[in-house]
Amino acid sequence: MMGRKKVWALGLTMALLLALLNGCSSGGNEAAKNTSTTVKDEPSETTADAGKPVTLRFSWWGGEDRHAATLEAIEAYKKIAPNVTIEAEYQGFDGYEQKIKTQLTSGTSADIMQLDLPWVQELVTKGDFFVDLKTMGDFNASGFDPTFLDNFGVYDGKLVAVPTGVNAYCLIINKTLADQLGIPTDIQWDWDTLYEQGKKLHEADSGKYLLLADHAALTQDFRTMLKQRTGEQWIKEDYTVGFTKEDAAASFDWLQKAMEAGVYQPIGEADLFFGKLDQNPKWINQEMPMTTSMSSTLPTLKTVLPEGTEIVTALPAIAKDAKNTGVVVRPSQLFAVSQKSQHQEEAVKFLNWLMNDPEAAVILGGVRSIPPVKSSQQAAVEAGKIDAAITNAVELGLENAGLVDNSISNNSEVAKILEDVIQKVSYNKATPEQAADELIASLTSKLAEIKDRTQ
Repeated sequence: MMGRKKVWALGLTMALLLALLNGCSSGGNEAAKNTSTTVKDEPSETTADAGKPVTLRFSWWGGEDRHAATLEAIEAYKKIAPNVTIEAEYQGFDGYEQKIKTQLTSGTSADIMQLDLPWVQELVTKGDFFVDLKTMGDFNASGFDPTFLDNFGVYDGKLVAVPTGVNAYCLIINKTLADQLGIPTDIQWDWDTLYEQGKKLHEADSGKYLLLADHAALTQDFRTMLKQRTGEQWIKEDYTVGFTKEDAAASFDWLQKAMEAGVYQPIGEADLFFGKLDQNPKWINQEMPMTTSMSSTLPTLKTVLPEGTEIVTALPAIAKDAKNTGVVVRPSQLFAVSQKSQHQEEAVKFLNWLMNDPEAAVILGGVRSIPPVKSSQQAAVEAGKIDAAITNAVELGLENAGLVDNSISNNSEVAKILEDVIQKVSYNKATPEQAADELIASLTSKLAEIKDRTQ
């Protein structure tokens, strides 16, 4: 995999993503002008030729709002291509990654599939699973920012996937509830403030917690703390850890104290709703006012709350002495077409319509955060389908973007080690010092193994 895939300059990141969102933040009417040199410049017809019936499978994960909007888009496409039947395969996040990887390996994957960035980074090193969209005349990528597309979708010269949206990690706050509880919503949060506010809330009412989080969210918080402490990647390019025992122990210590103080809901309760936080009764019943999550999850989290509930967004916690903000800005997910598809041309036509057609953009709105194609973004904004809180989260993220994770930092085997240790700390099965020792030892061994396999 090319070096530029692993880390790229923050200044370049900011420039290209600010340009990408310019139409959304300014409300401008100018059509998209950027054209990637890696794809064909001219748009192609999306209307399928009348012919024999074709059946495509389309796989994605998400919440109920994303499911409903995507199903509506599939229904609308029938008017464009009446001979094409699209079978929807959708679910929550839990278990989706393993299903997709198993299907790709066995050659049974859906024709079109939604993927997470770390999986793409990993899968392209293991096989030729995806259609090179730049070779397909029916896909028009001129509305994407070319550098954004190249950095996240192009591997070894092939356009294997396209971003579904621009996403930022943020605090999603039930302002209506926070105001009732006396919790501020107009401040820059840091780890001390989160701890103080969470402890105060839980002491006042033992049934309430400040932050909605499963073990995946705790893992992200830990990685963010490490980046802020060190200013470096938590896993280095040379397959070594980018932090000391002291760094890890301090981060584990904060997490453990926060769990004990009731800042977070007990992990045994929270993980009953792993990957589907919107189904957590304490969020639905308004017993937790905040969560740290990607901006694309906001519609789902908002939908389950009473009508009229005000939701706002803010930057995630940033340490007062942070060497790097640690704020994540990246594609929401990516769409790819299977190399094993028996109907690649029709699959690509559908994907082209889904990403570029104004009708599709209005139907999908912000269920995958801010659309990455300028014309689609403009159509969704003008139709009032992009929540202002999502726009705010993405713009704040862009203004304060931190290090972009390199590929090895997102490796699933590496992530699993951290998740296991995080859970031990959360359940008080390990002290912060023991957890730090175990994390460094396990990562060092696994990283050496991965290095041997890849070099």
